[in-house]
Amino acid sequence: MLPRCHRHVLAALVLACSLAATANATDLSGCWSGSWKSCSSGHAGVLRAEFTRCDDTHYRVDFSGRFFKILPFRYSVTLHVVEETEDGVTLAGSSYLGKLFGTFCYKATADDCHFRADYTSKKDRGVFTMTRQSH
Repeated sequence: MLPRCHRHVLAALVLACSLAATANATDLSGCWSGSWKSCSSGHAGVLRAEFTRCDDTHYRVDFSGRFFKILPFRYSVTLHVVEETEDGVTLAGSSYLGKLFGTFCYKATADDCHFRADYTSKKDRGVFTMTRQSH
């Protein structure tokens, strides 16, 4: 067992390392834009998103876009940080979009500039591809 003074130093080092890791974490907060594409139907369109960091492991993402180029859509999803590396983050989440569309499940990867999410639902599967907008 470590002497008491060494335990305090060790605890301080562990705390400092964890704070440093949190400080260097990728923060996806802000506005993003790009496109979505259904691999099932071939439909595609413009996509925008606003990422809001809830805490170290959750983002609320407000998506908006157009379906058939004229029908607007807007919905929100909470994405959970599944893994974080030096290269970026892996996220996952799901959202229920009503009886007509059902539940959509997302698995995404992102870094400071790029976001890609693969989505699946009972009737569809596809991809979102976006880049961060300049401040």
